[in-house]
Amino acid sequence: MILSLKNKIVIFILLFYMALSIQAKEENDKEKKAYSSSTSFSLLMTSGNTQELTLGLDTEHNLELDKNQIQFKGSIIYSKSNEEKGSEIYYSHLEYKRSIFSRAYLLGFGRVERNVPSGYKYRLAISGGAGYVWTKSEKLELSSEITLGLSKENNLKKDKEAELHSSFASSLISSRLKIKISSNSELSLHEIFFINLDNTNDYRLSSLGSLSVNISSYIALKISHQLKYNHQPVPGFKSTDQYLLTSLVLNF
Repeated sequence: MILSLKNKIVIFILLFYMALSIQAKEENDKEKKAYSSSTSFSLLMTSGNTQELTLGLDTEHNLELDKNQIQFKGSIIYSKSNEEKGSEIYYSHLEYKRSIFSRAYLLGFGRVERNVPSGYKYRLAISGGAGYVWTKSEKLELSSEITLGLSKENNLKKDKEAELHSSFASSLISSRLKIKISSNSELSLHEIFFINLDNTNDYRLSSLGSLSVNISSYIALKISHQLKYNHQPVPGFKSTDQYLLTSLVLNF
């Protein structure tokens, strides 16, 4: 199932590149592109269920047409745990947004994750909700989102001899803050709270902070820290994973 989804994602990215277009709009005397992308090549140091120095790749693609926005995110990390030879960690996210007011919007997304070193073969989620931009200026942007949806998971027991399947209603609340520090540097903070509505003790926190510095219009350097906490981790696995990334970013 994961391989089938990866093939669809590759096709989707190729279609994005084939459909490149630029809207003839000016905003603050600057041309606004309909399509943009960012791809990062990272050196990672991890702690938690994996403790290795390894490599990663993540990519983000955005297509904006009038009040509509489509966003795709994907990442791959090759990591080793203490007892495993190695395992690939996948994450992909496809999201659609529709602006309804100057600052409010509706959204829907689908997400799939795979992280065997942390105890799950896959986690799927389909959600819909709304978001609001509290403030947006050249130097500061703050927004929040809340969604409701369905999640399906296939987790592993520590001995790998059995699998745990579950399906449940879920909710996700997130906030994102961007601060323009200087003409070529930006600080970004993204906080996500996920809760299993069928079992409120099963909640998860994800925190991502990054500092990026533009070297040119197309190249940037970025250092980021990601923390993932599971209040009810898969039995036999640790509750907290951390990733420290140093990245070379290509922007188009």
